[in-house]
Amino acid sequence: MQIFKRIWPQLFPAKPTLTADSLPPQTGRVVIITGATSGLGLELARILYHAGATVYIAARNETKAHNVINTITATTSPNPTTQPGELIYLPIDLADLRTIPIFVNAFLARSNRLDLLLNNAAVACLPPTQVTAQGYEPHIGINCAAPYLLTSLLSPILTSTAQSPSTPPNSVRVIFTSSMVVEFLAPTGGVPSSALTSSPDPKSDPNTNYAISKTGNWFLAAHFASTFASNGVVSITQNPGNIDTPIYDNAPRLSVWVSKPVFYTPEVGVSTLLWAGFEEGITVDDGGRYVIPFGRWHPGPREDLLGAMREGGSGEMGRFVEWCERVTTEFR
Repeated sequence: MQIFKRIWPQLFPAKPTLTADSLPPQTGRVVIITGATSGLGLELARILYHAGATVYIAARNETKAHNVINTITATTSPNPTTQPGELIYLPIDLADLRTIPIFVNAFLARSNRLDLLLNNAAVACLPPTQVTAQGYEPHIGINCAAPYLLTSLLSPILTSTAQSPSTPPNSVRVIFTSSMVVEFLAPTGGVPSSALTSSPDPKSDPNTNYAISKTGNWFLAAHFASTFASNGVVSITQNPGNIDTPIYDNAPRLSVWVSKPVFYTPEVGVSTLLWAGFEEGITVDDGGRYVIPFGRWHPGPREDLLGAMREGGSGEMGRFVEWCERVTTEFR
């Protein structure tokens, strides 16, 4: 019964409260979006560009990124009174940690502020043998170690932006992306020590590995919330919902077909990201909390996962963060 209560409002969400039409102008704000060449990242980039923000497209494929930029800039703005912002491509490959400091240095050479970091890019349903450049299981490596390093390296500019006198309180945010699969596929405690290895089990289940990584994203949001709180930066995680995006390209066709009736389009699903990133009522006191579709707080997260994040709890989050720190140290 408890799992039903957790899943139902995510499968059949309430009506969005913040949409592209109600988003205030974002002129002067600077945003980084990973995974912005398709799906939700692309849709958010389009909305923020037309709202006046400068949006950095952090992506691996240069041709695809420039095609996205050309497509977005050719569309008609829904807000004709707002001057469009700017779309800038900078290369990054989250499967190779060596590219992340290069990306950060390129960004810092161009910008003196960062208002929003959306860790949106992810992989799913990949075999454990398809390891990252550093030899890690792909879900834990790409979905967790990479955004941990990226967020760590961008922490100084996030902090300086939040502490600028011209920056509204609680408006600088880091958002991690989770998934509903944590409700029923994540192991007890979230991230077992067996997942934190440079020798991934070739027989491990890709769906479980994905759920572990999405729990890890929630843990990262909670970790950075504790480190950012005194500096005025909000760090939260969100599940955008069942959205029809390329994340399912590697999933079994039958499971995708069965799920289609509860899929939403990116144009609808982006409301969750908008709420997490721009809802004015969210403050640093909400750090580490979990947003569900289409813009509300999770009413009842799994107690074992809350315990893993709680001081004096199971310690799962602490071990996971220590692993992320250890495997990324050489790339700082």
